[in-house]
Amino acid sequence: MKKVNILIIEDTTLTAQKMKRTLEWAGYYVVGIANNSQSAISTMFKEHIDIIIADINIKGELNGIETAKLIQKNFNVPVIFLTSYHDDNTLADAASVNFTGYIVKPYLDAHLLREVKLASLRFGLNNTLKPVKLDNGYIYDIQNKVLLKDNQAITLTKKEEQFLHILVQNKNQIVSNEYVDLVIWHEYSTYDENRRQLLFRLRKKVPDLEIETIKGVGYILKLIE
Repeated sequence: MKKVNILIIEDTTLTAQKMKRTLEWAGYYVVGIANNSQSAISTMFKEHIDIIIADINIKGELNGIETAKLIQKNFNVPVIFLTSYHDDNTLADAASVNFTGYIVKPYLDAHLLREVKLASLRFGLNNTLKPVKLDNGYIYDIQNKVLLKDNQAITLTKKEEQFLHILVQNKNQIVSNEYVDLVIWHEYSTYDENRRQLLFRLRKKVPDLEIETIKGVGYILKLIE
């Protein structure tokens, strides 16, 4: 069985490190600790993550719930929330995300491990994700975030990889300009020209994929279902 990869989103160092030790002692692998949404999103594109444990009240532009919502639009990954609050308003906000567990601080290690084990079983995390077949002989290895054609990997830059990933994950649906900016450029402001140049370079490398620009709105990867 493959080891389950976990990303911790927590801006309190002591809490994050304690959680990491507990999980790794139990045989899980903590891929990284992110203390804000930008770091979490960046890690999602670099590594294969099976489970996210996210503190709801992280510092930064996006809180833990908003960060999880953004991630889940592009990655089929279960989320376990960690919080000091369990009032109705917090629960209502959390309900906007497809979360699989909810841990209230202070927590017992046994509670943490139980939620992670349940998520592993519920989502079949010992199984390998199947590649996505695209048009014209392209195959997208979703687990490793690699595009292949005729069993040959196509070399893409980091931003090209991220752009392609969100297009594949939202295939046949419009991905808005604002969403592309938020996912790819994170904390930096960007310009329409940057997006246009990114698409131009991607199209040159994958000319047989139909990526349509919806002027003033966004982009769509059209696939024959």
